[in-house]
Amino acid sequence: MMYVNVTLDGETEMKVEGDEKILSIIETKMNNAAKTYSKKFTEAIYADQGSKAIIPIGTALATTGTYGEISKTTYSWWRGQVNSTGGVFSMDMLQARYGACSDGPLQPDLIITTQAIYDKIWLRVQPQQRGNLENTPGLAKVGFSGISFNKATIVVDKYCPAGYIFVLNTDFWKLVVHKKRNMSWTEKKVPINQDAWTRQLLWMGALLCVGPRWNGYISSVS
Repeated sequence: MMYVNVTLDGETEMKVEGDEKILSIIETKMNNAAKTYSKKFTEAIYADQGSKAIIPIGTALATTGTYGEISKTTYSWWRGQVNSTGGVFSMDMLQARYGACSDGPLQPDLIITTQAIYDKIWLRVQPQQRGNLENTPGLAKVGFSGISFNKATIVVDKYCPAGYIFVLNTDFWKLVVHKKRNMSWTEKKVPINQDAWTRQLLWMGALLCVGPRWNGYISSVS
């Protein structure tokens, strides 16, 4: 469960004359709330935000613990392909993790990392490969640029933890959303001890990995 509040106090509402001006303020606040939510959601993908937040990628791909009520300690096939040693970045390091996450035609299609590591990769690839999103038009549509690597596209996420490279097969990831909490706005809520009202942007769901075996990450990369 995730939410963002939007509050408008009565004094501000009284000082602003005209429905259009009030609507403009509300629209601005709601747009800012949507941006705040996007930031909170992305942060939750990578780091634990509490028991009510989504389970981070790292937890889903860990080699120990329990995920989806299945013990990774007991069942090795439920573990991700993790290199926690890391070290100085090399293309061999990335290729090894890509290979570990592959099984015949099953190969990663998305690699996420930091700007610092992305820049190291960028310096090593051939000029014609840079910014190639020909095979992933969906990423291009949402504003990503990337580098082709085997069958995957490498992209930067500013919220990716320092020193990490995530090697993912998106066929094994699902975003499940509750139909009554799919980025929906509540009605105005008026507290009894304030001259104000609040609306909430609500989301409830889970990010699921149904095949950790074909996903992995490298940490402690320098």
